[in-house]
Formats: sequence, C-alpha cells, structure tokens
Amino acid sequence: MYKIAYIVPFFGKFPKGFQFWLLSCKCNPTIDWLIFTDDKTQYDYPENVKVTYFSFEEMKNRVQKIFDFPISLERPYKLCDYKPSYGEVFAEELKGYDFWGNCDIDLVWGNIRKFYTDDILEKYEKVGFNGHSMLYKNTPEVNARYRTYIEGEDYYKEVYTTDKGYAFDEPGMDNIYKNLKIPVYEGIDFANLLKYDYGFFLDWKSKTEDYKNEHQVFTWKNGQLLRHYLVNGKIYKEEYMYLHYWCRPTTFKISEYKEEKQYLIYADTTTDKFYEITPELIVKRSKRSKVKFYAKVLWFNRKKITLARIIFNIKGMLKYKGD
Repeated sequence: MYKIAYIVPFFGKFPKGFQFWLLSCKCNPTIDWLIFTDDKTQYDYPENVKVTYFSFEEMKNRVQKIFDFPISLERPYKLCDYKPSYGEVFAEELKGYDFWGNCDIDLVWGNIRKFYTDDILEKYEKVGFNGHSMLYKNTPEVNARYRTYIEGEDYYKEVYTTDKGYAFDEPGMDNIYKNLKIPVYEGIDFANLLKYDYGFFLDWKSKTEDYKNEHQVFTWKNGQLLRHYLVNGKIYKEEYMYLHYWCRPTTFKISEYKEEKQYLIYADTTTDKFYEITPELIVKRSKRSKVKFYAKVLWFNRKKITLARIIFNIKGMLKYKGD
C-alpha cells in the first residue's frame, strides 16, 4: 500500500466544522495529515493527524528558503498558489511517503482508499484536478514540476512574485501537465456543492444527472459517505470520497463526535441527531426556504462580501447552470 500524507497549513481560527473533518480523517487510518497552524485550540486530534504549531511568518520563511528570488506571501490566502511547491517546502517531513497532497478542510472525507486505489496511484503521478484534494508522487522530478517553463517563461516566478491570486494549484498545474502530455487522474469521485444554491446541487456532473439533484441528502457513518437521492419516490444511493461544503453557510448541530453515529448532511445543516432516511425526509430536508437560506448566506459572509465577489459568484453559477 502506498503511503500518503496531506500537507495542511492553516493560519487563523479553524472553521466550526473542523472537529467533524478530524473525525473523518480518523476513519482513514492509513493516511496521514500534517497540519501547520497557529490555532492552539484543544481539538481531539486522531493519531494520523499530526500538528505542528507554526506562525504565518515561519511559514513564509520556510517557503522563501526554496527560492532564490524574493517571494510575495503577505496573506494566508495566497498559500493556494504555493500548494504545488509543498513537496519541496516540506521535503523533510515528507520523507518516507510515496505520495503527498494538499486538501481543503471545509469538507468531510469518506473512504479515501476505496477511490484512490493502489492501481490508480501506480498509474498516475498526479491524482485529482481540483484544489479540494490533489495528490502528487513524492519524487524530486514531480515535486519540481511546478517550475516547468510554459511557452518559454518561468510562469511560477510571476505567480510567486505577485500578490494577486492565480489559482496556480488548479488550472496552473493542469496546464503544465497538459503541455507535458502527462496523464492526470480526473475522476469525479467527490461531491462538490454549489455555494449559493438554496438546495443541494452538485456540480462537475453531467447534465444528464441533474435529476439526482432535485431531492437529496447525505449521510456519514463509520467513514462511509453516502448520497441518498429520490427518483419517482424511490431512494437510490451513491458513495463518494468526500463532500465539499464550499463555503456554504452550514450550521453544525453536533453533540458527539463518534464514528459509529450517523450524521445527516442537508441543505444548510450537519447534525448527529438520528433520522431514518425516508422519501419524506429527503423531500423535507433537501431544500431550504430561499429567503432564509440567502439571509443566512449574507450573515455568514458579512465580513467578506464585496461587489466583485458577488458578481464573480453569480457569473459562475449562471455559467454552470447554462452549460
């Protein structure tokens, strides 16, 4: 079995769903998460989540050491662009691992090994194309691939000397692998929820599957993440590797964090209160009142809402639903 570690630098206070994320990590005991953070809140960290308390300034100095030019890293959000460099930045910590990855924490993991199998890891040097979860083969050649010339230019130098965000970890790295004609595993084995849809609507799916979005909820139990959707009054199930909340205004109504409990995930809530999964429940919980949901969106995002962000997200939703 290939050894895997996710690198997770995070600065500031962890989000409210973090303990649920940790529980889902615990249920993937053959995978490690290496967290570097300045949040010293006492969480119940499982054995496979290893925490190093680290200031943002220390992170910046650590990144700067691998470059021979002054980098731009003035705010934690800019770390998204530096994710492809983590194989070099954290080379010491990654010794002994076959693959390393980066991932988000606004998600809940299912059974990762069921989807990232040894057969897939044997075949690909890069697994995943979305910033929620990506793995890279832990070799010097692969770890330095982000430095690849694109059209005769050191594109990464532009990214790393400019304060603005480039999404270098996603389309930037995609372009490098496409230019080099290196195959990437691009399976849609995750559930990505649209940010501002008042019901659950999964993107990255074929339009032919939109009927599954009409009425659906998710459950998590013992590390298994299931989608329950309704068609003509009948319940169908699909298993996913993870569900990405993607900044949705989710309330976590959880009293206990135990893997044997069933957690219900629906339009704007995750709860450990037990519900039998019936057609009536799915219809009731799959959508939220538009007015209440969008009021909750405004409240949750009140400190970061700008006109530019609103326009960007509206355009993104219209584009997806118009494809």
